[in-house]
Amino acid sequence: MNSATDKAPGGVTVGRTLAAALVAFFLLAPGSRATAAATPSRLRSIVDDASKALGQAERAVEGRDPGKVSLLLQRVDELLVSFQQASGLEALVKAFDEGRTAARGSDMAAAAAAVRKASGLMSAVTDYVVLRQAAETSRSALRAADVQDGPAFLEALDRFDSSILAPVLLARVRDARDAVARARQAMVRNNMPDGRARIADARRAMNGLAYAGALSRASFSLAMGAELLESRSVIAARDQLQKALRDLKLAAQVGPDDSRPALEEARARTVEIWKRSGHAAEGDAGRLSDLVRKVDAIRLQQPR
Repeated sequence: MNSATDKAPGGVTVGRTLAAALVAFFLLAPGSRATAAATPSRLRSIVDDASKALGQAERAVEGRDPGKVSLLLQRVDELLVSFQQASGLEALVKAFDEGRTAARGSDMAAAAAAVRKASGLMSAVTDYVVLRQAAETSRSALRAADVQDGPAFLEALDRFDSSILAPVLLARVRDARDAVARARQAMVRNNMPDGRARIADARRAMNGLAYAGALSRASFSLAMGAELLESRSVIAARDQLQKALRDLKLAAQVGPDDSRPALEEARARTVEIWKRSGHAAEGDAGRLSDLVRKVDAIRLQQPR
């Protein structure tokens, strides 16, 4: 295999087009305009602003002005509330619960409606989703509902749910808000050391949100890279692997210490495959698929 397999412009376009098509699948899903409260770019902006405000609070808490720190923390909380509401995460968790309840009660029309609702809601949080898995499993769930196959529906729904992990995302937002509330209480008591500790908790929670998104995107990019490498779309595969490398690096930086060695090893193995992708070794696509499974295992270990 060599770089001549692809024409440069078209090769990259293949990977980007596939990823864009999966995002569009959810943005244009039935009910998406009615159910999704925000766009991915809007949520990114909210998270960036919250992180900047928290950074200001981290610096301010080193001083002697608890009032200033409290005001900054109030801004952080306002932004977290905006994220929580605009993301639709609570409604997304409820949609999956409704789908399971309906299927167990043999109401497959209601079960299908819950899947369509979830597909619309998740269009806001695609930065945190394993897109290919979400697209495939949501379609599988709808097909199972059409033929009244409850067990197949529930299996597909569980895989659809795990492609998003909405309870994990919601837990990180709530963890951050709880830590911010405790930090503000510390400021009322003029307890700067406790405030610093609670602000550090809030940072860890926000890092947890970034970690969840990085793992999902890395899983998707690795899977796409494996598929493209197998089909000899070398340039497009390299583009996806570069994205995976960025997200694996981010996940290792912001994630828990116990996951770092596995993520660094996954990144090192991805680098090796990326470097030789112009002359890929036999089995490299399979090796990438193995890395997808390892990253997914780490994703599923996140606390809820």
